Amino acid sequence: MSSSFDFKQIGLTTRDKRVYEALVTTPRSSLRKVAVDTGINRGSVYESVKALAAEGLVGSIEIGKQRRYTASSPQSIVELIREKRQKLDGAEQSAEDYIRSLTITTTSSEAVPFATFYEDTEGVAAVLRDVLATCRGGRNGSAYRVISTKQVREFMYENFRNFTQRRIAEGIEVRVIAVGQGGSNDKLSQRHWLESSRGDAPNCYTIIYGNKTAFITMNASNLLSTIVIDNPGTTHLQKELFDYMWNSLTH
Repeated sequence: MSSSFDFKQIGLTTRDKRVYEALVTTPRSSLRKVAVDTGINRGSVYESVKALAAEGLVGSIEIGKQRRYTASSPQSIVELIREKRQKLDGAEQSAEDYIRSLTITTTSSEAVPFATFYEDTEGVAAVLRDVLATCRGGRNGSAYRVISTKQVREFMYENFRNFTQRRIAEGIEVRVIAVGQGGSNDKLSQRHWLESSRGDAPNCYTIIYGNKTAFITMNASNLLSTIVIDNPGTTHLQKELFDYMWNSLTH
């Protein structure tokens, strides 16, 4: 059987996939039979059968005193994906409504600077998701700016490896000033290189997007720390400085 489809895409495991394929090949199998056919212990087969049944991919019948299991039609996988997509579409709309209900008003006429701190690669992934959400559909400007350094860049996408593909799919543009060597232009991106005049390039990475500026640094143990400043004035200054450097590198 083809192994190209990953059951993780429908919330199941590789073990579940093996059990499902065994039941496709030999319908009305007992748990023992599936365990023998797959080499998976009987307890784990039972857990996989429960998970598959919960998704409507396995059914069972009673034959004598023994329960036998049969896989649903493989077409059910496509229907399951469609069902999940519909639920996600509904969840997205509910989330949008919820976000609008959380609109914060302030009694002050001045914008209050706000900073949020994140740790490690999952914290960076949260910031990258915010970049997509902020720039998506042209909201707050569909392009953002980056000052990149090699040390941080190597660890930036550990928990969001398909970020670039997602950015391109969303039609979000980026301009990058790469300090030191490394990096390459992807679709919808422009890049200039800036030589470091102080030896090794600093281990700091800056993302300027919407009204926010994220500063990502890395310590000697390669642990990432991120601070995001959500303030129009601060970000406006960062954009001015970036654009000045960008223009100077084009001449």
